This record gives sequence, C-alpha cells and structure tokens, in this order.
Amino acid sequence: MIVFLLLAAFIAPTAGEVPRPQLVLAQRQSGPKPEGKPPRDDFDLLPKAATPSAAALARQRELERQLAKRRTMLFYHQIGGFLTLGSLTATAVLGQLDYRDKYGGGGDVGTYRAWHRWVAVATTAIFAGTASLAVFAPVPIEKPRGFDTATVHKIAMTVAAAGMATQIVLGIVTASKEGQYAQRDFALAHQIVGYTTLAASLTGFTVLTF
Repeated sequence: MIVFLLLAAFIAPTAGEVPRPQLVLAQRQSGPKPEGKPPRDDFDLLPKAATPSAAALARQRELERQLAKRRTMLFYHQIGGFLTLGSLTATAVLGQLDYRDKYGGGGDVGTYRAWHRWVAVATTAIFAGTASLAVFAPVPIEKPRGFDTATVHKIAMTVAAAGMATQIVLGIVTASKEGQYAQRDFALAHQIVGYTTLAASLTGFTVLTF
C-alpha cells in the first residue's frame, strides 16, 4: 500500500492532470481574442469643415464668372484708353493746324478741315465705347470708399467726357458762324476746350497706367 501511494505521488505531476500555474497563464495569454473592431488611434482633435451647400457653390461660381467678365471688359477698356489718347492727340493737332490755316495767315485753304472733322468723329466714337466698357463692367465686390488713383481717374475722365460733349456743340456752332466775326471766338473756345479735354484724358490715363 505504501509503495502504491509513493508510485502515485511520483507519477501525478507528470501526467498533465493538474496544470502548472505557468501553463495556465500562457494559455490565457495565447487564447482567442474577443471579436470586434480594433480601437482607433487616428481620431481628429479638430472638427471637420462643413461641406458647402449647393447654393453657396452656385454663388461662388457666379462670383467667379462676374470677376472674369470684369477683368475682360477692363482689359479692353485699357486698350480703348490707348486708342482714345492717340486719336484725341491727333484731333488736337489737326485742329491746331486748321486754326492756323484759317485764322493765322495760312490763306484759309482748308487743307486740314476734313481731316480734323473725321478724326474728331472717330475719337468721339472710340471715347464713348471705351467709357461704356468701364461703366457697364460688373462690380461683384464693392470697393471701400476712399480717395485713390481710381478716384482720380474717374474725376479726370468725367472732365474729359464733359469736354468731349462741349467740343461737339462748339464745333457745330463754329461751323454755323462761317463768314461772321464771332466765328473766330467760337473757334478759340473750341481750341481751348480741346486742349483741356486732352489734358484731362492724359491725366486719367497716366494715373492708372503708371
């Protein structure tokens, strides 16, 4: 009996019926993990930006369209400014030559009269077209009020526009006074207003170009 008990005590630890503590711990660590999504570690600390609405996107597209249209119109306005200044200078020079021919001892031959008239008509058309490009250009973003080069340009070109209108009236009146002493006075006024218009146009052109 004693021999049987000793034999049982010797065999029991190696039979695997009573697991060792280390084996139990290893089984627990290597056992199946619970199913489910792994924890996320890529969370954002800042809130996500709101997606713009369809109305906001439509307003943005319309704003971009209006800005592109304005840039195009002002580009052609600038080209028209060059043409206006050149044609206005030619009109003033031809007017001065015609004035000297008629009232400065040139014999009143009338060499420059037709040239002056038709160049003046072309200048008026160019000036009106150039001004229209600026007036009808869309303004999608209102500028803050203040005195700047754009304001000087507007003032100068307003003076030039008034001068152009006055020149048309004075030109017609001067031509209708043919053979009268008053014609020379109207011609002189026409000449003075012409130079004033040229100076105002040159000022308005210069402040935006340079």
